[in-house]
Amino acid sequence: MTRLDLSESGKAIQAELSPRQAAALTSSRIVRVEPGRRPGLWRISGNRLVGAARIEGIDVRIAPKTPVARLLFLLAYTAAPDRWYPEPIEASERDGLLPAVAYAFVRAAERGLRHGALQGVSVNATLPVVRSRIRHSDQLRRHFGRAFPVEASYEEFTENIAENRILRSAARRLLALPGVPTTCRPELRRVIAALPDVDDVPSTRALPDWTASPDNARLRTAIRLGELVLRGASYELDDGGTVPVDGLLINMEKVFEDFVAVSLREALRPYSGYVITDGGRHFLDEAHRIRLLPDVIWCRGNGTTAGVADAKYKADSVRGFPNADLYQMASYCLGLGLDRGHLIYAAGERPALRHTVRHSGIELMQHTVPLAAEPPAVLTAMSRIAATLANES
Repeated sequence: MTRLDLSESGKAIQAELSPRQAAALTSSRIVRVEPGRRPGLWRISGNRLVGAARIEGIDVRIAPKTPVARLLFLLAYTAAPDRWYPEPIEASERDGLLPAVAYAFVRAAERGLRHGALQGVSVNATLPVVRSRIRHSDQLRRHFGRAFPVEASYEEFTENIAENRILRSAARRLLALPGVPTTCRPELRRVIAALPDVDDVPSTRALPDWTASPDNARLRTAIRLGELVLRGASYELDDGGTVPVDGLLINMEKVFEDFVAVSLREALRPYSGYVITDGGRHFLDEAHRIRLLPDVIWCRGNGTTAGVADAKYKADSVRGFPNADLYQMASYCLGLGLDRGHLIYAAGERPALRHTVRHSGIELMQHTVPLAAEPPAVLTAMSRIAATLANES
């Protein structure tokens, strides 16, 4: 078994690979593969992903540049900012990402299942008799005024709901991965045993939808980590295809973008306004063909747009800030009618940079968030950015 140990921010390594192995790694796009100095020798480097995968007899391990404990903080806080609190992880930095995620998942799942599995689901069905609530709009649209059959909604108390299916399926998948520590496996089996009447999520289907609510708050972190484990079974390509993976891969760009959106939303709560994180209905052009998709749009209470921010997980130094990010943010400001935009980078502790766009008066701010710092310091940095964003309105 060939093993490749890579670092997210490290240089390329040299590896002897067969033509079949090189072709498999290249087609997976999980890593970058380039010819080496001689036939059979290849240069391998990371490609936005961290974690572990097995491809064509090759064990690929990509260590994140962000400490594992901080990565788990980003994931846990994004999942449940109102219930997050600092706690140590049982896996060390040497253990790697997969063991750390496994430990975090079982700890959150066992804590949440301590008072039993979640129950209850709202069912929409076509029934021969009236039961609970009639969905009048569906009744009129589907049956044109007829009394029967009835389009109804009712509560069916069962444990076989989306949240529990994700938990059980994630525990089963972690048990099947060779990199999960032996000490963690009995706890994973206990999670499965606590959900005996729950169906697994088929690997060929999308994950079931669920909505955050007070009822599932105690298990929200475990559910989000479970989704991460299940999505790590495949890697989505830029062209929309997917590559199955025997392991766990995490897209750090997506992790950071989600964290920025959630942490800014939470930090902006004391101010008068609200946050949009899906881009809303904003366009660059008059014909509404070029849609704007920043990570965060800050709106005043009356609905007018007051600020914009975008997360960028790519720069290791100030000199590494790409000009393309500034061009993109300038477009956001023009399309939204704003005179300032904010770019938020996962980097060290550096003062914000300010650029004034000629002939427009638009200011572009580049902020850095010290992900290697303790969680309170990371949240303080996000609060400062939020204050700047809110005070512009």
